[in-house]
Amino acid sequence: MRMLFRISLLLSAALLAWLLYGTPRSQFGQLLLLFAGLFALYGFQLGLLRRQDGTAGAGAWIRELWWSGAALRLLACFALPALSDDYFRFVWDGRLLAHGVNPFLRTPEQWMQSPAEAAALGLDAALYAGLNSKAYFTIYPPLLQGIFYLAVRLAPDSVYGAVLGMKACILAAELCSLWLLLRLLRRAGLPESRLGLYALNPLVIAELCGSLHFEALMIACLLAAVWLLERRGWAASAAALAGAMAAKLLPLMVLPLLIRRIGWRKAFGYGAAAGGLLLLMFLPLYDPQLLRHLSESVGLYFRKFEFNASLYYLIRWAGYEIRGYNVIQIVGKYLAAATALGILLLAALERKPQAADWARAMLWAFLIYLSLSAIVHPWYVTTLAALSYGTRYRFAVWWTALLPLSYAAYQTAAYQEPLGLTALAYGLLAGWLLAEWAGLRPLGRWLP
Repeated sequence: MRMLFRISLLLSAALLAWLLYGTPRSQFGQLLLLFAGLFALYGFQLGLLRRQDGTAGAGAWIRELWWSGAALRLLACFALPALSDDYFRFVWDGRLLAHGVNPFLRTPEQWMQSPAEAAALGLDAALYAGLNSKAYFTIYPPLLQGIFYLAVRLAPDSVYGAVLGMKACILAAELCSLWLLLRLLRRAGLPESRLGLYALNPLVIAELCGSLHFEALMIACLLAAVWLLERRGWAASAAALAGAMAAKLLPLMVLPLLIRRIGWRKAFGYGAAAGGLLLLMFLPLYDPQLLRHLSESVGLYFRKFEFNASLYYLIRWAGYEIRGYNVIQIVGKYLAAATALGILLLAALERKPQAADWARAMLWAFLIYLSLSAIVHPWYVTTLAALSYGTRYRFAVWWTALLPLSYAAYQTAAYQEPLGLTALAYGLLAGWLLAEWAGLRPLGRWLP
C-alpha cells in the first residue's frame, strides 16, 4: 500500500503542477477537471491513511505524510499565481513601504493621478493594470505589510521575485501548521491520520502556497494560540492570536469564546494583551487618517462586494422581489451584526467549554461568519479545513471539494457568476452538513 500511496502522490504532483503552471483562471473546464482528479486522488490517499491507524507502521506513514504535504507545498511555491490577482496589491503596498511611504494614505487611483511621482516609487502602469481594487485603500494589516516590505526589498524590480519572497513566508507558516496539527492531535489522543485532511487537501495547497493567500499565516497563528493556551497559559497564547489578527483582522471574533474557558478576568487580560500587541504592530504605520481609511475599506467590504455567497444571495433575491434593487447597502451592516450576535450566542450556549476544545468553537464561529458573508472566496474556507481536526465533522473537506465550481465566474472578462452552480454547491454542502448533524458519516470509510 505504501507504493500505491507514493504513486498517487506523484500523480497529485503532476496534476497540481498542470493546474498552477498551465491553467489560466478563465479555463474553467480544464480547472474543474484537474481539481476533480486531485480530489479523487486525495480521497484515495485519505482512505489508505485511515487503514494505517493503530498499526505497527503508522508512525512511518505519518512522517511520510508530513513530508509529502511539505513537498506539494514547495512545488506550488514557484508558480506565479494564476487563480488570483491579489498579489499585485501586495507588491504595490510593498513598493510604497520600500520607499518610506505609508500605503494606507492613498488609493492606487489617487497615486496614478501623479504619474511621475508614482513611477519614481516603482508604481508603473503594468502593476496598476493588474490591481483589482484600484479605488480602495489597502485593507492588509501590519504583519502582512511587513512581509510585503521585506519581499520588495529583496526583489525591488521584479514582481515574480517579490512573490517568491512572500511565498517563502507562506510555506514557513504552512509547515508550522502541519507541525502544530500533529502535536495537537497527539495531545488530544486523536488519530494522527487526520493530519492528511489538511496536509494533502488540494484546495488548501493551491490557494495558499499556489495563489499566495495569507490565510496560511492566520491559520498557523490560530493553531499556535490553541497549542499555547493548553501548554503555556493565556499570555503566550494572546501573543499568537495577536499575530493572527495582524495577518487578518477576523480572529478578533474568537475572543468571546474564551470567557467561559478561562474566566472573565483572564479573558479580559487576554483580549487586552492581544489588542495591545496589535496596536503596537500598527504603530509604525500610524497616521491620523489610517483608522478612517481602514474603516472605510472594511465598510466597503461589507456594503459593496459579493461573491459565492449563500444566505446573502437568498436575501438579495428577496430584496429584488420586494424592493426591485440590490439591498447590499442596507443588509451588509445587519449581516455583520448578525455574525457578532451569532458568535456571542455560541459563546453563551456552549456545553462545558474547555481550553482544549477552543479550536472546535472557532470552527463554528468561522462557519457562522462565512454563512452570513456576502463574499466567500475559496481560500476563506481553508481556515475551516484546519480547525476541523479535533471534531467528527468533515463538511469543511466537502466544501473545499465544491469550491472550484465558484471559478466558473471567471470564464469571461465580464465577471458573470452562474447562480445555478452556486445553488448546486451550497445545496450539496447543506445536505452533507445536515447528515453529519444527524450523526451520519458520509464517506466515513474514506475520511479519517
